Amino acid sequence: MRRYVEVMDTSLRDGEQTPGKSYKPKQKLAVAQFLLDQLKVDRVEVASALVSEGELAMLKQVMLWASVNGFANRIEVLGFTDGHKSVDWIKSGGGQVINLLCKGSLRHCEDTFGTDVLGHLERIGQTVEYAVAQGLTVNVYLEDWSQGMLNSPEYVRSLLSGLAKMPIKRAMLCDTLGVLSYWQVEEFVNQAASWQPKLILDFHGHDDYGLATANSLAAVRTGKVGGVHVSINGLGERCGNTCQDETVVGIADFLSNCQLGIDESKLVAASRMMALVSGVRVPANKSISGTNSRVNTAGVHAHGDERGRKKGKAELYRHPKLDPGRFGGQLSHSLGKLAGKASVRSNAQLLGFILNDDEVTAVLTRVKDLGDEGKPVTVADLPYIIAEVLNRPECIVFEVLEADSHSTLRGRALTSAKIRFRGREYEISAHGDGGFDGFMNALHRWARRRSVVIPKLLDWDPVIPPGGQHSALVQANIKWHNGQGDFDTIGVHPDQTMASILAAEAAVNVCNQNHHS
Repeated sequence: MRRYVEVMDTSLRDGEQTPGKSYKPKQKLAVAQFLLDQLKVDRVEVASALVSEGELAMLKQVMLWASVNGFANRIEVLGFTDGHKSVDWIKSGGGQVINLLCKGSLRHCEDTFGTDVLGHLERIGQTVEYAVAQGLTVNVYLEDWSQGMLNSPEYVRSLLSGLAKMPIKRAMLCDTLGVLSYWQVEEFVNQAASWQPKLILDFHGHDDYGLATANSLAAVRTGKVGGVHVSINGLGERCGNTCQDETVVGIADFLSNCQLGIDESKLVAASRMMALVSGVRVPANKSISGTNSRVNTAGVHAHGDERGRKKGKAELYRHPKLDPGRFGGQLSHSLGKLAGKASVRSNAQLLGFILNDDEVTAVLTRVKDLGDEGKPVTVADLPYIIAEVLNRPECIVFEVLEADSHSTLRGRALTSAKIRFRGREYEISAHGDGGFDGFMNALHRWARRRSVVIPKLLDWDPVIPPGGQHSALVQANIKWHNGQGDFDTIGVHPDQTMASILAAEAAVNVCNQNHHS
């Protein structure tokens, strides 16, 4: 009998620790819906307790959807050994599962809490007892477990023995700093399992040595691990977490005694969706989901593949198991100004986005506007429009009504615009080193005379839809700083300068939600 292995996706929690990334509630809801309803992952970790009121509001939205659709017990939230605080926060958001962060190494225990394993177990027990009394399922993270096994194995043994006596479902073994080799993973997982046979074990890897996928497969191969933790496109702190698509495909193809519940045909859609939400591009040469995985360029390879196809055989230069169609890499649907809500909704669902009526209307409006401009919208363009809609601020106080930019080969660009701020319209213009720079110069000059916050531009990354023969759209991904922290906005338009101006429009709205002129 094949052994079932759970896949827990932590893109929305640990993956959000990618430097400079912070997701909006609508974005988290869209990704969680896709992961559970379409990709069929077993569990999704969506947040950390006590982060902010916005994070709590997001949890409530996700849990409302999950409860209606039968996924409530598959949404998980990171919590802390803080008595009642994390439990109450999760409970108030409708959460049913707490992933309790515990210290998996003696050094972490001593440096963080100034206590030994018995003191830590007492602290854990208090939180676990309260969580269970509140009706929560409890899993525990063993943070820095890998270095605990390397440097303080007796501490880990005592910790696991103590945890096995508590009403805990899973112990999640963390290679927090990504320091293990795959043979060490096999050895340490077997040891951990022998020390306590009661708890389900998960493996949680990081990619600092580039071994997270191999290490996750090694953990599963022991037969002692019931689940692996992954992140879409490997997003996460430092070098990232275990990559979702590589791990799923690796388990499916190399561990024949294991069974997964994942719908592999949605893997490319998951990668594309998270790239748009996060603004972190997927390298073209990435395995499984990279655009180059679907292209053979070398002439001799193309010739060999053609001869193979003529003989009714598999391509010579692509393993049949890695046919892009298996992972959903060959979608092709058309849209245009004659498209309706149904076609937008169905195409969005093929890409992994579940949109509400207002979002469908906003996307359809953008599609029709492009169609009126003679710009056909393909499935390659659609995610960019959706990403822009999901990234929009809740409250619009600033709008760019018109913009006009003129650039010359040897002179400075001149950009003029008509803007509206809190109901009043203004004309602005300025020169700059390019059209967008001219717009930002004009915006700063206008804002200086008024009580309007303009954020500092940190990074600018214009991209076009990959893999198409033409490009209707450019997506401008811009990182800003507003004195309180960094944030990202997106602008989408056929013209690169105008896409950037729309991203700036969103940034001004973010910074002036509660600011009065």
